[in-house]
Amino acid sequence: MKDKEPTSLKAISQTTRPYPSTPRPTSQTPRAGPRYFPQNILTNDDSMEQTLSFLPDPPSSPTSPPDTPTPIHREISEPSRPDDLLVFREFAVTTTTPQETTVKDVKDSDLSSSIHAPSNTIVDQTMEAPPSPPTTRVQSVEEETILAHLALAEANRSVLSQNGINHRTILPQFTPTPIGGFPKVHMAHSAQIFDHLDTKVLHAWFQVEHPKFMVRVFDLSGKDVAEKTAITAERIKASISIIADFVHQEAPPIRVSPPQPQGGRGAKELPVGFLVHKISEEARNLIVNQGIWSSTNITFEALPFNCSSPPELLFCLSGFTTSDASIVRKAVIDVWAHDDNRHHIDDVFSMCGFPDDELVYKATRDLIHSVRIETLDFKVTGGLSVPRFNVFATSPTKDAKTWTELRGFLRILEYPTGLDGCGIAAALFPCQICHSLAHPRGLCPFPLTPQWNGPKLNNRSTANSARLPARIRGGRPDRNN
Repeated sequence: MKDKEPTSLKAISQTTRPYPSTPRPTSQTPRAGPRYFPQNILTNDDSMEQTLSFLPDPPSSPTSPPDTPTPIHREISEPSRPDDLLVFREFAVTTTTPQETTVKDVKDSDLSSSIHAPSNTIVDQTMEAPPSPPTTRVQSVEEETILAHLALAEANRSVLSQNGINHRTILPQFTPTPIGGFPKVHMAHSAQIFDHLDTKVLHAWFQVEHPKFMVRVFDLSGKDVAEKTAITAERIKASISIIADFVHQEAPPIRVSPPQPQGGRGAKELPVGFLVHKISEEARNLIVNQGIWSSTNITFEALPFNCSSPPELLFCLSGFTTSDASIVRKAVIDVWAHDDNRHHIDDVFSMCGFPDDELVYKATRDLIHSVRIETLDFKVTGGLSVPRFNVFATSPTKDAKTWTELRGFLRILEYPTGLDGCGIAAALFPCQICHSLAHPRGLCPFPLTPQWNGPKLNNRSTANSARLPARIRGGRPDRNN
């Protein structure tokens, strides 16, 4: 073993890296002995050498002196830790939840007696105390939008799970609603469904509670209704019961009340409308909204039990030598917009309750701009085309007297053109199939509906409307329709 020199490893270590508890100034008295350090805490030189022996062996160099000893790697045992030092005390660390920690546990721990513990114990709160209120956070536009839609999610699901007001129900017994809807049936006035009805019966129908509605059967004149009242009522009841059962399973029986003519069976004018009641509101709305119901047994139109807006059909014009509806429309607008005619229209509207002249002038302008023309392809012997034109307009008022007076005035006017003749009002021929005044039976559009189950253009009807010699085909007006 080599001799120890003053410049031993221990001396070098103390000089370059003094112990943390040893101050650098040498003027102070060094603290040593059992008072400051327990026994066996400081090692001798040999132990220090052993402590430093864990360093890796220096690499061998060819220039090293041959007599330099090679350090030998040794395994040294870790010095035992004294029991009376806090720094070497082993703590048993356990994990607890906030609920398991109580005030008593905190008071019994060493932390409660520490000098660093807060003196004001009233401020301390237990884990069970409610948390402080969170700070208010401003929501972004994106968050507000998402939350707004979520708040209405249930309402949107409810809307989508129900049928709309104009929902078209497809039942195999009836003709499905075509694209664009069924053709419109045009009447002479809004209350035509109640024409020629006995006054006592009409007042009795007024007393019937809603829901209720009216039915007009296709291809059935007033005379047919009077002769086949019971059979027709039963057929209506059977068809409506199918629809009502579709809406509500095992729906209660409905009632169908037949019309009675004013003046008894011997009257010349006979009613055609039936009253349907004792039905649910949902079934009533479904039937009235679709309007036309055509099966192999019966075809009818359902109408609300009221008077809607005045009819759009004003009159029919003949005498033009053109089939161009735009030329006819221009002629009608020019005549109505003429100063004398426009002033007369203003006077008619001024009598129906418009509060000032400006609204009267606006009503006249709206009436003129709403003009619509429909071409009827009438033919005479030899297949020559003699077109007629139905004139439609939207009334700016629902007053029945005003509309009747206005129609009467416009009907007596002449409608000249520069090159295509002059139009005058012609008689309207009611259709024997659908009862519309806009066309004769031979031009009824309903039989052309896809999957139509109702009355067809049979041989008798064709003879009456398409091959009438020496006069306009379409048949004579039937006042019972």
